[in-house]
Amino acid sequence: MVPRHHPQRRTRTARGELAFCTVDRWLIWNLTSSKIHATDATNTARTMLNNIKSGEWDTDICALFDIPMHLLPQVHDCAANFGTTDPAHFGTAIPILGVAGDQQTATVGQACFSPGMMKSTYGTGCIVLLNTGATMVPSKKTACSQPSLTN
Repeated sequence: MVPRHHPQRRTRTARGELAFCTVDRWLIWNLTSSKIHATDATNTARTMLNNIKSGEWDTDICALFDIPMHLLPQVHDCAANFGTTDPAHFGTAIPILGVAGDQQTATVGQACFSPGMMKSTYGTGCIVLLNTGATMVPSKKTACSQPSLTN
């Protein structure tokens, strides 16, 4: 969101001096010495700002929350080339050839490759991911649905 209560931040946003950031994007930005502003679809999906069908940022949702599209990083496939690290960091340029969210990566690590397979992680929260294959499964609940407290 454009900072409504901070005029200086709003001005800096308009000038393109601020950017939306997920942890992976922050790491890529810093490892490439501010050259690459990119993320992958697994991380955009967790922001609730992406279009799950296209894997890109959703212009309607961003407009609803007054988020300028220029703030958002480019979205790449998980196995894309995200650039190279600045040689100053490690003595040589190292290619960044993959980025993925931790829960999605854990699903691959658990070999949930076929539709119907799922994994569950228990920690600070309980995360369940189900491979639905090419079939999008919409929720049967709406955002305003409340569980019934009656029998």
